[in-house]
Amino acid sequence: MLTPPTVAELAAFTGRAAATYSPFAVTVLSQSALLFSLVTRLSEYPADPDRALLAKYAIMSMADKLYLEQPYQDKIASPFASETIGSYSYAKSSGLYQRASSGGETGLWWWDLAVDELGQADQSLVASGSVVAFERDQISYTDGVRVIESPQPEPEYFYVNANDPPRA
Repeated sequence: MLTPPTVAELAAFTGRAAATYSPFAVTVLSQSALLFSLVTRLSEYPADPDRALLAKYAIMSMADKLYLEQPYQDKIASPFASETIGSYSYAKSSGLYQRASSGGETGLWWWDLAVDELGQADQSLVASGSVVAFERDQISYTDGVRVIESPQPEPEYFYVNANDPPRA
């Protein structure tokens, strides 16, 4: 796990006095460092000082968000925090942990930038992929430019409306 930043570093990052932080600040710094380590698969800070600072800023931005949300946990966890109506359900919780742990966008600028920049592509939870659009190869090259041709629909399967008969 990465060594979490100190409360003094968090105070300098946020611009708030270190004396205003409760002991919970140490806990959220540890939680944020662990979460960042798991998402990016980093076991130590990068050797490049700028990238190491980026990692620390990400950890501190997450810690600050969690620290500021902590007093409202009773509201988030209240019985009225979620509701189900028929098959539709919703929850008022921020879902920050879920988005962060899956590598999704959190809305925390430093965190999202650091996960994008420092996540190890072959090991990170942040992944990329592709979708195969056509069953047949419909890609051609014209003067070095890739052209993707859309296959024509077969007449017996082309409907304007589900109730319309097939066109000939």
